[in-house]
Amino acid sequence: MFDCFLCGSLRISAYLCGEINLTQKDAEIFRGPQRRMERFNKMNWLEFGAFPLWLNLTILVGAAALIWVAGTRLADYADVFSERTHLSEAFLGLILLGVATSLPEVATTLTASLIGNAQLVSANLFGGVALQIAVLAIIDLIAVRGALTYFSPHPVLLFQGAMLLLLLSLAMAGAAAGEPLALFNVGLTPLLLLIGYVITVRWSFGGEYLPRWRATNEPRHHEQQINDNQDRVYQYSNRQLYSFALIACLLILFGGWAVAESANALSAQTGLGSTFIGVALVAGSTSLPELSTALGAVRRGNHEMAVSNILGTNCLEMAVFFLADLIYRRGPILAETNRSTLFAAALGMLVTCIFVIGLLERRNRTVWGMGVDSLLVLIAYVAGLTGLYYLR
Repeated sequence: MFDCFLCGSLRISAYLCGEINLTQKDAEIFRGPQRRMERFNKMNWLEFGAFPLWLNLTILVGAAALIWVAGTRLADYADVFSERTHLSEAFLGLILLGVATSLPEVATTLTASLIGNAQLVSANLFGGVALQIAVLAIIDLIAVRGALTYFSPHPVLLFQGAMLLLLLSLAMAGAAAGEPLALFNVGLTPLLLLIGYVITVRWSFGGEYLPRWRATNEPRHHEQQINDNQDRVYQYSNRQLYSFALIACLLILFGGWAVAESANALSAQTGLGSTFIGVALVAGSTSLPELSTALGAVRRGNHEMAVSNILGTNCLEMAVFFLADLIYRRGPILAETNRSTLFAAALGMLVTCIFVIGLLERRNRTVWGMGVDSLLVLIAYVAGLTGLYYLR
């Protein structure tokens, strides 16, 4: 068999060198893969820029719906995992939900880096921070009878919020300075952001043994939801749980890729620009897993998991700048940040500060059924989005 293989290889090599002519049968066998590759290269069915506007909008909405459904199911699996491992809600929110629900941001960021759209990368990551803090405010409005920050007393949440502010300020400083220090087109700032995220995860886990505050006057349905949760824990085996969670993560990843490609095409087709599209559409679509998982966690009484999910996701988004810089080959990616993107980053810092102050204050003051801090977050976000539209 080896002799036959060697003989065939020699005949093909000789044919490539022009020394012999293959028989018609051999030539067809040899040209078959070449023809299939040529047909594949000519296919433009994945060129989203060639699609009409309505089709790209349909793809964006469909991918967002896929992200929502998969993210909701992932929250259920995370809750079961929490009951079985007895890990704290805050730590699981940071690691399991924070990483899993960041998959759309990772997919859109890496895709945008590959296609060379640096503005979409920065707008998606910076804009996602502000939007996901606004997601907490929306959850406070529709699912919490009181102020969400009042029912989230774990001190590790304050640490995560402070680290998020530190990472945001570091990223803004690197972008404003034009990323002067770089090696192989990878800036120093993204590396520091990655190190900062690792420190956040490590110290969050170490802080689990610190004394914690005790929340009072929690929602009445809290205990009933936890009991229902415990009954559902035994419906899945460990193998089923891990398999379903992996499938949900892959669906979220695929949805994030489709969102990035369609949004990149829409930014050119609508003339709105990559920054506004990134903050308004891409960040909104890729934040759906955070909304669905955090909303599900709050409805089950896991307030700390919901808050830690959002804060952990935002910290991870700052670390994703390092992956984007590795793939983007036109220079340090933060060096191409424009003033609109810096404005989005500043908006993220503003709403994060408001929310961290609410965590520190812990007063159950409400307006229209939501905490005062959540109301201020929504007002600041809407005003910031309006300003961003005029800066585009």
